[in-house]
Amino acid sequence: VSAQDWSVDSRTRVNSTEDATSTEQRVRTAVDFGGEAVSAHVEFNSAATLGSIAGEDFSLSVREAYATTDVMGFASVTAGRMALNFGSGRILGDNDWVQGNGNTWDGFLVGINNDFADLHVGYAATDMTGAYDATTMYANVGKEMGAAAFNLLYVNSTEDVTGDETTSMGLDATYAMNNGINLSLGYYTSDDGDHEMDLTSLGVSYAVNDDLNVHAGYDMYGEHGFFLATGSFGDEYGSGMEYSTFKDFEGTDMSIGGSYAMGDFMIGATMHTITSEDEVTDYSVMDLSLGYSLTDNSGLTVNYATSDRDADNEFTKTWIALNIGF
Repeated sequence: VSAQDWSVDSRTRVNSTEDATSTEQRVRTAVDFGGEAVSAHVEFNSAATLGSIAGEDFSLSVREAYATTDVMGFASVTAGRMALNFGSGRILGDNDWVQGNGNTWDGFLVGINNDFADLHVGYAATDMTGAYDATTMYANVGKEMGAAAFNLLYVNSTEDVTGDETTSMGLDATYAMNNGINLSLGYYTSDDGDHEMDLTSLGVSYAVNDDLNVHAGYDMYGEHGFFLATGSFGDEYGSGMEYSTFKDFEGTDMSIGGSYAMGDFMIGATMHTITSEDEVTDYSVMDLSLGYSLTDNSGLTVNYATSDRDADNEFTKTWIALNIGF
């Protein structure tokens, strides 16, 4: 058996705040075997951190290892360890921002082949067994109808340690207008028996031309906010905003920004305004980025984020990321 396809992605990220500077190195190596009837995918994740407050560390793990087989052309069955992404990733997402594996799941996924919709059902156990032991059943339906697209996700999780059961649902909808405007709507709920979280997300983007794009968003969090560790939005995701704070309060996140491409260069800026009903957690975040495409698979980005959440000190964070892929 020989590998038919392989890839290597190396990310070097230098993080700098007012207090410390650290360097994170992550290398992911993936190999694919087989053909249309039966195939296998294996991906290793190696990560090292230098200069962190917690100390230097190194880890090597199997991020993904799964096999896929075709069932008489009617369905496909995938079993093993997988990084799942459905819809916007608010409920099930791999959280690629982190150094380690992100969110991976051990279980199986069944894809139903039909002309009406893209249907997947599955059963999985979380890979975070050091924290808790949980099982998850999920079903996802995606449908494209011309300029419109919809995605509906249902997730039921049971935590064996506490006996808690959580049911989450998410609906994503997008519509592309002929004038270059793209509209998006998301509605998400999660109920663990004690608290019911919900989030409504509205978004619009407009392609002014081939190089310039502007966008705006408005997220409305319910009484108990909305945040799931199984989603793509982890702590200090991207711009340095702490999305976990949205788990405990009712409020809004209004964002506006844009990006401009100049050949291999790209510059972007996004402004977030966070408000809460109790006016305790009100702050703003400015996220600036500059990127350069080295090749089709490699690039360099420089990001700068500043937040005034702390009334006494302005929090700033700078990170430089170099991605090299083969």
